[in-house]
Amino acid sequence: MNRLFVEVVVLSMFVSMGLTSCNVDSSTTTNYDGNHCAITYMMLGTLYREAHAKASNGTDSTYLTTLSGSMYSLYIDQYKGEIYNPDSLPLGTRVDKVVFSTVSNDGLLAYRLDNGNDTVFTVNDTVDFTHPRVFTCYSYSGLAKKTYTVHVNVHQVNPEAFVWNKVAASNEKIQQISAQRAFCKEGKIFVFALANNAPLLLTASTGNGNDWSSVDLSFSNFKPEGVQFFNDSFYIFDNGVLMTSVDGISWTTVPTSFAADALVAVSSSMLFAIKDGNIYKSEDAINWQQDEVESHIEKLPVSGFTSAWSAMSFNDNFEYVICGGVNSNGNVEWRKVIDNKGNNTEPWSLYEFESDKVYPYPSISGTQIMLYDSKLFSLGMDSDTLSLFHISYDSGRTWRPQHTAYQHPTMVADNFSWVVDENKYMWIVCGGSGDIWRGRINRLGFKTNQTAFTE
Repeated sequence: MNRLFVEVVVLSMFVSMGLTSCNVDSSTTTNYDGNHCAITYMMLGTLYREAHAKASNGTDSTYLTTLSGSMYSLYIDQYKGEIYNPDSLPLGTRVDKVVFSTVSNDGLLAYRLDNGNDTVFTVNDTVDFTHPRVFTCYSYSGLAKKTYTVHVNVHQVNPEAFVWNKVAASNEKIQQISAQRAFCKEGKIFVFALANNAPLLLTASTGNGNDWSSVDLSFSNFKPEGVQFFNDSFYIFDNGVLMTSVDGISWTTVPTSFAADALVAVSSSMLFAIKDGNIYKSEDAINWQQDEVESHIEKLPVSGFTSAWSAMSFNDNFEYVICGGVNSNGNVEWRKVIDNKGNNTEPWSLYEFESDKVYPYPSISGTQIMLYDSKLFSLGMDSDTLSLFHISYDSGRTWRPQHTAYQHPTMVADNFSWVVDENKYMWIVCGGSGDIWRGRINRLGFKTNQTAFTE
């Protein structure tokens, strides 16, 4: 059947009949008959993308590269009559001349031109998708049709860009902070701090980082680094007494006889503390037992505690905990693997980094770690500004400084705390300068499109 003949057939259908919906009998459309009409599969072909590079002299240049469209699946919602790629094409992809490598349909297929007319589609056609296109599939009987809106989505921003905004500047309350620790709970940022040598809680909504409330806390020997968040409550040892709070303001004594120097880490199922050079664990903050240490117990941290945990990618019953801190030799990093449903929990082990080790745990003053974007991030102090990010892609074994990717603006601070909120924004609170920054990797804010249709 040649193209001219198909165009004549489709044109005659336009002018001779009022076409009915393709869903005349949806229960029978799985079997071919003369009234069946549907697009069942579409695959993008080779696409072109404008990429940018920086020359050695600092000038920018643009060049054209190819992209395999088969890497970006097109999903078909037969109910709504929509076809789209939920994973958008990279920034700079040209969609003014799109070709398909494969199109499967039952019936005759046409698409609408900018002038409002329809023309027969063949797989060799080049189509402009700078805006959505209407495709219509006609049954061979000429008695039914089905219309689809086809979108070819392209990122309008760089998905990997880490975009930052200063949400508060020279906040007087933040300027007075000398030590701090931040958490996020139920849409609110909690900053436990020492300000003018007095314990203080600062809170703000994640929707308004410029409006902070403060409450004085009654602790006799308060160190913000010792606050931990476990099972939806805050915990801290105050002069050996374990205290807990739901809101960070009203604190009660935990009914336990266990006393420790400090809380140092949490996992999803355990709370960890250090006492007299040993590390202890608890699943309920009441019953405690000494935890195993593989070797070098004398190198456990004694201050500057920081920690993060994550489920293992191969089995979310397993998780690892990283506990960092400072001992007499400087910054140290410890690791533990926990089997929450079995007997394969491992003892704490020290990551030892020799002088020739590539990408060791950062030796930067005030180093803090967190889990973000399924990676471990670390940040510390570099004189009166914050250091580069260091990132571990391998559960804490190596830490790569981020000279080009995942950068943040210059942040002036005497000390800092940081946390990730429910919308995957990273917050950094800068003591001394009083500045508060909020940043997010663009793709972490992208909406997830539906890719499965069952009704």
